[in-house]
Amino acid sequence: MWSELDVHKKEKYRSLMTNFASLSEAFSQKVESEKTLEISESVAPIVNSKFQETAFQRTFGAIGEDIANTSYDVSLKNDETQKYLVGIKSFGIHSGDQKIAQFKASSVADGWSIILGKAKSNAEILGDKNLADKENEPLYREVAMKIAKLRNERIASSKELIKGFDASDTVNVEAVYHVLMPSRKGESPQIHVGETDYFPIDVENIEILGSTALRNSANFKFTDGKHIYKYADADSQLFMNFHNKEIIVDTWQVEYVADAFSYFENLDKEISELSTGLQVTESVSWMIANKHGDVEESSGYNGFDGGSKLSKVDNIREKRINSFKMKYKNEISEADMNFIISHLQDILLKSYPTKEDKKKMKQIRSELRDKLVVINNDKIKKDIFALVYRPVSEMYIPIPESRKFHDNNPNFFGKDVGTFKKGTKKLALDKDERTFELEFLPSGNVITVYINQDDGKSIQSINKQGILGEWILRGVFQLNEYEPLTGERLNELGINAVRLMKFNNDSRRIGLEFIWIDTENPPKDAIGWVSHF
Repeated sequence: MWSELDVHKKEKYRSLMTNFASLSEAFSQKVESEKTLEISESVAPIVNSKFQETAFQRTFGAIGEDIANTSYDVSLKNDETQKYLVGIKSFGIHSGDQKIAQFKASSVADGWSIILGKAKSNAEILGDKNLADKENEPLYREVAMKIAKLRNERIASSKELIKGFDASDTVNVEAVYHVLMPSRKGESPQIHVGETDYFPIDVENIEILGSTALRNSANFKFTDGKHIYKYADADSQLFMNFHNKEIIVDTWQVEYVADAFSYFENLDKEISELSTGLQVTESVSWMIANKHGDVEESSGYNGFDGGSKLSKVDNIREKRINSFKMKYKNEISEADMNFIISHLQDILLKSYPTKEDKKKMKQIRSELRDKLVVINNDKIKKDIFALVYRPVSEMYIPIPESRKFHDNNPNFFGKDVGTFKKGTKKLALDKDERTFELEFLPSGNVITVYINQDDGKSIQSINKQGILGEWILRGVFQLNEYEPLTGERLNELGINAVRLMKFNNDSRRIGLEFIWIDTENPPKDAIGWVSHF
C-alpha cells in the first residue's frame, strides 16, 4: 500500500508526524549528576496514536472504522479497483509482540479458559515445559482453531464492508497493518514506517509452538507459517510478532525543537494547508440487538424467518403442496413424503396469529428442516424452503423507538419525512416523498431507500432488497442462508450497532456504517435502550 500512495500526501503525513514528534525533547526529564549539574536525558520520539490515526485519515482521505475486536482503524480507496483496510499501530522499533484482537465474550461463551485450565493442570503435574507442551498440543490446537475461525470471519466481514454490495470481481480489497515505530531513548531520533500484510490465519498450516512459559501454560504461541501469534488467556487477547525491523518501508529523521511555545505559536500556518473536508453535522446510532442481547426474530435483519408470504387466495397454498407431492413422489419414500406433506399443511394452511402460535409454527418448521437434513436432497430442500420461509435475503434496517425519533427529528431523512397523519401511526408523505439515498461506508455504495411501516420503523430498499440483504447477511455478518442473526454472532464479529450520518455538504447522501458501541459508555448520539444507561 505505502508504495502506491501519492508522494505529496506521504510528505504531508511525514511532516505532520515528525512535527508532532519534534516536541518530544521539550518534555524530557532532567536528572542530577554526581556533580549536581543538570543533564537533559535524550528521549524517544513521541507518536500519539490518536493523532496518527487522524493525520492518516485527513492526509490520505481515509475513512475511520469504528468497529471493535479488529485492528482496522481506517479504510482507504486507492482507485476504483483497489481498496485497503488499514490497521494503524504505533510501538517502539525494539518492542515485542503487539495486541491485535480480543475475544472476551466468545472465549467465555465457548469455554476456552476451561480448555486451557486443563493445560495448566497438565503443566503443574509434569513440571517440565517440553513434556507439558507435547501433552497440551491438542488443547492448544483446539483453542487456536477457534481463534482462527473467529478472526477469519471478522476479516471477511470487514472486507465485505469496504468492498460493498455491487462490487465486481475486479475490485480488490487488501488488508494491511500500517505502523510507526519510533527509535528508543539514546538513539538517533527516528520514526520508522512499517507495513505488513493483515492475513487471515491459515488454518491448514497452524503449528503449535507451545506455552510461553511453564508457569504460564494457559498462554501459548502458534504460527501459520506467515505470522507468529500469542494468545493470553487472562484477557482473551491475541498478540502478533510484527518482525519490526523486517517490515520497514521508510524512515523519517526527527529534529527536536527546544521551544515548544514557539512551535505552537506557528502551528496554525502548518495545519491551515489541510482541507477540512466533509464534516458530520448530525448523527444517530443504535444497537442492533435488544437490551437482553437478542436480535429481533422474523423481521428486520431476520425477515426471512417470518411466516410464508405465499398467497392464500384461490387455494394457492394447497395447489403448491400438491404440486410438490407430484414432482417428488418417485424420489423419496412414502413415509418421508407423508411426513413432509403433513408438516407443510400445518405450516401453510393453519393460522398463527399470536406470538405463541408463531413459536409453534417455527417448531414445526424446525422439525421439517431436521427431516430435510436426513433426506439430503438439495432440490427438495430448496423447494420446501421457498414455501415455508420468506425470501432468504429479505431484510430491512429497523429504527428503535422510531416514533419518538421521528417526532424529535422530523427532517432527519428529508423535509417532513418523519411526520405522521394526525392520530395515526401512518407516515404523512407518499412513498416517493420519503425516499433518499443511503451511502454505505466505507464501501461508498449508494442505494435508494425509504422510510416505511407503522411509526416509520424501517429503512427499506426501493428495488435492491435482495442485493442489500445478500451483502449484509452473507457478507457483513457472515451468515449462511436461513441462518438467523444473533447477539452471539454480533459479539463474535465485533459489530453491534448502526450509525447514520448527515454531512455539511447538503447534496451528500445520508451515510451508514456498522459500528461497535460500548454499552457502559454509549456515544452522545445513541438512541434506543442503550441511551437510557
